[in-house]
Amino acid sequence: MKLSTLVVLLALLVGQQLSGVAAAVTARKDSLPAVAARQQPELAASMQLYPNPARGMVMLTLQQQPGQDYKLRISNIIGREVRVLPLRAELTAAGQPLNLSDLPAGMYMCSLLQNEKVMGTKRLVLQN
Repeated sequence: MKLSTLVVLLALLVGQQLSGVAAAVTARKDSLPAVAARQQPELAASMQLYPNPARGMVMLTLQQQPGQDYKLRISNIIGREVRVLPLRAELTAAGQPLNLSDLPAGMYMCSLLQNEKVMGTKRLVLQN
């Protein structure tokens, strides 16, 4: 077989494979919006802790979905859980005061939990 014939056959083979890939990419591209719409996470609750740094008393505000139960897990800097607080929707929307004056000074991670899944984490510095 001549080299030119081999090159032509190879070009045809690659062209067929590329057209198949292009068709697959086009089909995949057309299905992406539907897949992305199904995989969009629910609107997560937004949490604010202030003042930060704090001296004992901290205000927690939470914009959450109605009917959802949340918890606040407070962990020290090495990851040891020091407190878990159940959150009530009617208190957290307006602001729920948290008394953390019994915790030693340091940096804490405050994680918002919904069904034991972490929805968000904020860093809090206590200067007790």
